[in-house]
Amino acid sequence: MAVQASAAELDADIAELRGMLEKAQRESVRKELQRVLEKLESELQRKKAAASAPAAAAKSEAASAAPVHQVAVKPTGPWVEVTTFGLDLGGYNKPHLIVDIRLKGVEDLPAGNVTCDFHEASLDLKVIGLDGQNFRFLKTNLEKDIVAAESTVKVKKNHVILTLQKVKGEYGFDSWMDLCAKGKRKDASAKKDNPQDSIMDMMKACPCLTQGKDMYDDGDDSMKKIIGEAMSKARTGEKPDPKEDFDSGFPDDLDKDF
Repeated sequence: MAVQASAAELDADIAELRGMLEKAQRESVRKELQRVLEKLESELQRKKAAASAPAAAAKSEAASAAPVHQVAVKPTGPWVEVTTFGLDLGGYNKPHLIVDIRLKGVEDLPAGNVTCDFHEASLDLKVIGLDGQNFRFLKTNLEKDIVAAESTVKVKKNHVILTLQKVKGEYGFDSWMDLCAKGKRKDASAKKDNPQDSIMDMMKACPCLTQGKDMYDDGDDSMKKIIGEAMSKARTGEKPDPKEDFDSGFPDDLDKDF
């Protein structure tokens, strides 16, 4: 209020000085009145600026205090199903399986627009807002279990790379034949109830390997690969072919030891 009253007084003084300036006849008097008038006008401008500054600051503070609402990416449909992809199964005793999905321009999307939910037997990739469309790559029947916490999604130029961490069993990492199982998956927990079942099943199919486990433990890398693949097939219910899985990989004179 004090600033406002002072400004009002200055307005009155300025108005009176202007009236006096119009009536003044002597040049020296006119110059002095003009000097005082300019001084009062400058002071009035400063006071008005001082009065408006707190209001502007309060407005700015209120604006800065207002919560910032970030727009969340909502992965809603309709979805365009991704049906073509590259696949690297990794081979025997390799820790990873790679899925390569080609989507032109995907690298230009915000990081939050490309997500993948990994679970033990499934994965769900979602790409939001690419050229006005939402893409989805959903697989709910993986051939074997994966380690979800160690599986990753990475965006490269025109590609989305999914790296699936294989489960490591007693004889190395699982061998995959395809990304998804053909038909209903076998119950993995039932096969794990007795770890020796896989060995016994394999030995029933191939009697010559009554000492198979000892040979695996004591053998070289090639021997371990051959036996490990057979063990893996036995665990998953696939009956190994003795000739295919073993005879071709053993030295010619191996049968002399039996």
